[in-house]
Amino acid sequence: MNSARFAVVLALNAAPALANDFPTIARVEYVLQCMRDSKAPPQEMVYKCACAIDHIAGKIKYDDWIDLMTVAQGTSIAGERGGVLRDMKDGRKMISGYRELQAQAKKACFIQD
Repeated sequence: MNSARFAVVLALNAAPALANDFPTIARVEYVLQCMRDSKAPPQEMVYKCACAIDHIAGKIKYDDWIDLMTVAQGTSIAGERGGVLRDMKDGRKMISGYRELQAQAKKACFIQD
């Protein structure tokens, strides 16, 4: 294959990866946590949880997801450290957005609480 054609094939194959910037490790961590949180059989949940993170990744950029997740999970930290996140100007809005993304993903992928 000549180098010009190889460059075009490479560019075409790389395009989908640029549209979805969630790193593999973040996806794996999400799936493992999702599976731990479920009482359903692991084999069933691996597919449903993978579907959920793919759904989330299709809706939001990874950096924005990290921000939402950090605020939503950090508000449960007791004392001053958690207070910083709880007192953020748009903190409640971010938490609501995080929970809405989670709910949409669960619904789309048939995950029951």
